[in-house]
Amino acid sequence: MGRRSLIQETVDRILPIVPAERIYVITNKEQFGSIKADLPSIKNIIAEPAAKNTAAACGLAAMIIKKADPQATLIVLPSDHFIKEKDKFIDALLTGVKVAEASNGLVTIGVKPTFPATGYGYLRIDTSGQFRIKGPGLKAKVHRVMAFVEKPSLSNAMKFLKEKRYYWNGGIFIWKATSILDAIKENLPRLYLGLQLLEPSIGHFSFYGKLNSVYPNLEEISIDYGVLEKEKRIFAVEGKFYWDDLGSWDSLARHLATDKDGNFTIGSHKEIDTKNSVIVSSQGIIGTIGVSDIIVVRDGDCVLVCSRDRAQDVKRLVGLMKSDKDLKGCL
Repeated sequence: MGRRSLIQETVDRILPIVPAERIYVITNKEQFGSIKADLPSIKNIIAEPAAKNTAAACGLAAMIIKKADPQATLIVLPSDHFIKEKDKFIDALLTGVKVAEASNGLVTIGVKPTFPATGYGYLRIDTSGQFRIKGPGLKAKVHRVMAFVEKPSLSNAMKFLKEKRYYWNGGIFIWKATSILDAIKENLPRLYLGLQLLEPSIGHFSFYGKLNSVYPNLEEISIDYGVLEKEKRIFAVEGKFYWDDLGSWDSLARHLATDKDGNFTIGSHKEIDTKNSVIVSSQGIIGTIGVSDIIVVRDGDCVLVCSRDRAQDVKRLVGLMKSDKDLKGCL
């Protein structure tokens, strides 16, 4: 989005309330070097030896932080978010911390939809009343979450936009370390047992050796599927800040400059009658004629072509490529 990386922006947003020495980054071994260079003030950078999705990453972070402070409350922030109105963002986080500590529940940030997004998950909230706690008032509205709703069809997304009880699931979570580990123990017992094998080595020289032997065998599942959709004590803090998930080429293009025909281009592109498209090339020239609302991305020998409204399905395509020996060079 500019000269600074998204992980740098994510850390900067949290620094007003969390000092650098209390920030932990969970990344993978391939990105460890670049993350370390981007974040010289952050000493707690943990490299996963294998990608095991968000339940394992959240559990690993909770286990490590609990060892340092058994009473710790965690704020989990994905690094691919675009957020404006930082003061409102901080207000939502501080409200979430109070709720997590008062309820021992699991807290997420819900964002009111501004368009019928089909690429986001949704939260269905209880509109009968707000969550209350004793002491100073909360800085944002809080509701119980009744259900997690998967990425909807366009017609359902349009219905959700009109109803007051649906929020986008912002993917930002707040919970006590003990609360999330208890939830993982109950809902993902095999994952919890694996994490327990790591606990004695945390803080010792043997940690990475143990992590390398244990982590690749952990259950691979998202925190949403594995835990949150099964739990009852889930709360949503209403985030009134501007939020977007930059998890696809389509979402990225929403925030960058386009030409008079609505095309976003990186690299060499020659076109005739091309509109509202995303064209990205690391080498060579891409030519398009008479097309609209498509994404074309070329990286080396690999080319992606898809409809803009199917941009979120790239993850499925990558899964197919991983299973094909002839295509692994593209990843």
